[in-house]
Amino acid sequence: MTQTNTHLSHLKTKYGGKIIEAEIQGQNRIKIRVNADDLVEIMEYIANELKFPSLEAVSGVDWETHFEVVYHIDRWDGDPTIIQVQVKLENRDNPEVPSVTSIWASADWHEREVFDLYGIRITNHPNLKRLLLPEEWDEYEHKHISELYPMRRDYKLPEKPFSFKPHPK
Repeated sequence: MTQTNTHLSHLKTKYGGKIIEAEIQGQNRIKIRVNADDLVEIMEYIANELKFPSLEAVSGVDWETHFEVVYHIDRWDGDPTIIQVQVKLENRDNPEVPSVTSIWASADWHEREVFDLYGIRITNHPNLKRLLLPEEWDEYEHKHISELYPMRRDYKLPEKPFSFKPHPK
């Protein structure tokens, strides 16, 4: 049994009922899908019990009908396994997923980027504010949510271009 199979077996044994989908993709990649409510518990297990110390990326995906947040986790000890965790978010008007910054500090900016560009609220994030867009972005006279988050598929450029306001000194 490969290390990848062993890791997946441990995940299924511990969280079988909470893992919606699980499969080995390629030689060293595990993909699992979980609900947002179970995310932190499963991520703590992956980090602490399976010994995956590195959260490499957190990405948002807009599938038009729903959003997804995708996490890539790996190890540095020669075990080539990468675990991809996916969370499907059905509520397009108020998508949210809990923060994993308490597990991996590296999640901080990744989660802020997902919030900033997709509008996916990251609950319990210690500093959830815009990262790439100007802080005044929300104050601009937008007409619809589709003008607030530029990575959404329905994003439309505002009729009136955004102009930066100088910060008071």
